[in-house]
Amino acid sequence: MMRRRAALTGALVLLVVAGLVWRLAVQYSDKADNPRVMRREFLAMGTRISVTIYRRDNRTPQQADAALTGIERYMRDFGRQWWAWGDGELGSINRQLAAGGTVDIPPPMQPLFARAAAISRSSGGLFEPRIGSLVRLWGFDDVARLRERPPAPGDIDAAVAALHAAPVYNGSGSYGPAPGITWDFGAVAKGYAVDQALAQLHSAGFDDAIVDAGGNLAVRGEKGDQPWHIAIRQPRPVAGSPFLATIAAHDEAVNTHGDYERHFEYQGRSYGHILDPASGYPAESLISVTVVAADGTLADGGGAALFVAGAERWRDLARTLGLDEVVVVDAQGHVSVTSRLAPRLELATGISASVVN
Repeated sequence: MMRRRAALTGALVLLVVAGLVWRLAVQYSDKADNPRVMRREFLAMGTRISVTIYRRDNRTPQQADAALTGIERYMRDFGRQWWAWGDGELGSINRQLAAGGTVDIPPPMQPLFARAAAISRSSGGLFEPRIGSLVRLWGFDDVARLRERPPAPGDIDAAVAALHAAPVYNGSGSYGPAPGITWDFGAVAKGYAVDQALAQLHSAGFDDAIVDAGGNLAVRGEKGDQPWHIAIRQPRPVAGSPFLATIAAHDEAVNTHGDYERHFEYQGRSYGHILDPASGYPAESLISVTVVAADGTLADGGGAALFVAGAERWRDLARTLGLDEVVVVDAQGHVSVTSRLAPRLELATGISASVVN
């Protein structure tokens, strides 16, 4: 139980400064009580979601409240439809695959299927949306199912073999048969949903906003005449230093993957939830990857791929994916930041980083 609580409370990835956003134990506090800043918090997609908007003169509080309600409704519905083991569309697709059938992907879902498949191809399979059977085998599909020890090696090997034998998604709108395959968009769906939510807020006339789906965060516009300031969590916090760095964000996603988000310990070793599709085991040589990019879907899925690529390969893969604003922390605690991001990143006191090209 203590390990499960540690995994749950360690899930915070990003905090919004000048309004601290804490995942799970959430608090929001402007330095000044600002009636133009309106915020909604709710649970959806297996996490706590916060939506913050800055209301300009041409929008009333009632209009802002209606826009926030619309985003809450969208995110809740999205989470239900895209949960791999639920009663929505993706759960239905996975049950049909488990029964040995070929499935038709509903047209509204095809864009994300296509994006996920494209990121998988570009990353050489290091990002893998068909990995759901492995995720469930390890118990990382639900905090309540966290294991106390790794699965049997034979079970892991069988799941990897099924994954490697399965057809890829070619964008035709149908998929299968694919025995042993479960589609799981957990490493990309939140980035996609956050971008869609911000687009909806724009359509409603709110161009200054933050949407944070448990650390899958993106911003648009400004907070009055100031940028939105984002703090990146220190993956191994020490006393007095909960932040690794801060950044002023403008119309972009700031997305972090960390080994502390969901994990368990066995015989003195920590097993994190980000799995290497090639081996079926958790990736280990990095403990945190933060990607800053205009495209939240790519920041999310690409960041997961960089985490799996590890300390030796992440920089080459970042170039391949076109991700030039990245900060990583390796298993030894060493921080590296790309030369494009370095001038924008304000490291916390006592933190040093290597700049890489």
